[in-house]
Amino acid sequence: MAAGAELVVDGVAVRPGHPMLLAVLPDGRPVVGLPGNPLAAVSGVLTLLEPVLAALHGRPFDAPAHEVIDVDVDAGREATRLVPVRGHRPVLFTGPAMLRGLTMAEAVAVIPPGGVRAGTPVDVLPLP
Repeated sequence: MAAGAELVVDGVAVRPGHPMLLAVLPDGRPVVGLPGNPLAAVSGVLTLLEPVLAALHGRPFDAPAHEVIDVDVDAGREATRLVPVRGHRPVLFTGPAMLRGLTMAEAVAVIPPGGVRAGTPVDVLPLP
């Protein structure tokens, strides 16, 4: 990189949120790059930026809660899917360019590649 940064993360296998990056400048400051779509950017804040900020401030990063999903949730075979949820169900309007679903959500469920069946416990990240 032109600034002399060391690339630590160059993309992640998560949807929405794939084009994220984490680099460290020569003086130790981190650089976090988030995707441009709104829901994808929030995904990056929850999964990349928040843990970096926790580490920089010497506070523990809380492990995700585990919740049971009440319905089948599909996910592609190649990437984890982050799905805004309220209670134990996905909300509507969860495309990567949409924020509307987040306004109704309480958290974001982490759906592994291949998806989950109703009744499956999954990790859940609280929304700030």
